[in-house]
Amino acid sequence: MKWHEVAIHTVEENEEKLSIFLNTISKGVSVEHSIDILKQKVDNFDEKFRLDPKDYPESNIRLVVYFDETQDIDGRIKDIKEYLTQTDLVNKEEIEIDRKIIEESDWENEWKKYFHSFRVSDTFVIVPSWEMEDYSYEESDRLIKLDPGMAFGTGDHPTTSMCLKFIESTVKPEHNIIDVGTGSGILSIASHLMGARSIKATDIDELSIKVAYDNFMINDCEEDIILETADLLKNEDGRYDIVIANILAHIIEEMISNSYDKLNTNGYFIASGIIVEKRDDIVNKMTEAGFKINEILEDGGWVSILAEKV
Repeated sequence: MKWHEVAIHTVEENEEKLSIFLNTISKGVSVEHSIDILKQKVDNFDEKFRLDPKDYPESNIRLVVYFDETQDIDGRIKDIKEYLTQTDLVNKEEIEIDRKIIEESDWENEWKKYFHSFRVSDTFVIVPSWEMEDYSYEESDRLIKLDPGMAFGTGDHPTTSMCLKFIESTVKPEHNIIDVGTGSGILSIASHLMGARSIKATDIDELSIKVAYDNFMINDCEEDIILETADLLKNEDGRYDIVIANILAHIIEEMISNSYDKLNTNGYFIASGIIVEKRDDIVNKMTEAGFKINEILEDGGWVSILAEKV
């Protein structure tokens, strides 16, 4: 299969708005920051990453999305250009759009150019499978082996890293967990590494299901995770100790009531993918539903919430 890669070059200030829009017309967005930006965001950057500057934007950021050959690529490009025209963005006149075709057989090498091991929390480390033999890790590290499929990120987005921090501090082996909108399956894998063995991962997209299963196999956890196609919690009849959802604010909003109903008493709702402007609305709706807000994390204009059913 052939894939159309569409890359938008812009300044970092436009990342939030463009990410939200691109997620509505594609299955996922990869945000690539220039090396200079990455160094500003990560302590001891040179010790944690082995990156080739040639594989990254020379300056600012690049947002990349992929569309398979069955989709109307000209229509998608038109949608993007219309959004750029109609939206209040910084340095709009300097935004550039590039497109190219990638053969699926070339996809693995494309990822290997710039996806390298990195630490995402105190103990979670994301390692591409092709670096496992060379990666030197601490005894306490929990390694998430990841081969991101087409149109899926590498776990370095703030919404994912904040979820992983909540999972690290919250998940216990005895917990019954559902990961809604699992995508690459990274949050289910993390829960498994915390000792949980009763996990369900769901997604409405069949490509997500395939990619998640492949990653579960790589991490030797496929036997402990039920993987199903589902639309959020609408037809879910199970009861859970933790509901995890790293999606978007308006979808999180739809899930609040159902999440409360599906949780056991003192169960947790880990919600991410929320832009900072929507934080108060989501918090208020969670509180109205009966949740207690235990902790809120914020990073790069994104918010993650740990709420408890009390």
